[in-house]
Amino acid sequence: MTHTITGSCLCGQVTYKAHAKPVFAAHCHCNDCRKNTGSGYAALVFVPIESLTWQGETRSYSHQADSGNLMTKHFCPQCGSPLFGTNSARNDRIHIKVGTMDDASWFQPWYNVFASRRLACTPINSEVPDAHTMPQPKPKT
Repeated sequence: MTHTITGSCLCGQVTYKAHAKPVFAAHCHCNDCRKNTGSGYAALVFVPIESLTWQGETRSYSHQADSGNLMTKHFCPQCGSPLFGTNSARNDRIHIKVGTMDDASWFQPWYNVFASRRLACTPINSEVPDAHTMPQPKPKT
């Protein structure tokens, strides 16, 4: 299903919009996502990169992931909210942090990725499958 996804950072300086069918959705439990979000996991929706536009200035931080890929994270320079990010291995898509969406009521993760790194205290939905790493996304029908 195609969604019009809108959202913003905490202070509202950066707003975004994507009109797209998500190509992947996940709760990611890797150390990188936990540190980036300051939480037990990151809730992420991946969309085609060309579908996302934003207003306002973002800053970015790039680093090498465990896989060797270059990860780039975009955030608001005013309030620090993490907004979206890319992975050099999948440069055709960008992830959006679900917590920044204006309406995320439709969100349902397809996988718990890096499930082996999940904190023992993190509650999970047993109906969402676990993946040891990031699986190759396949569109949901």
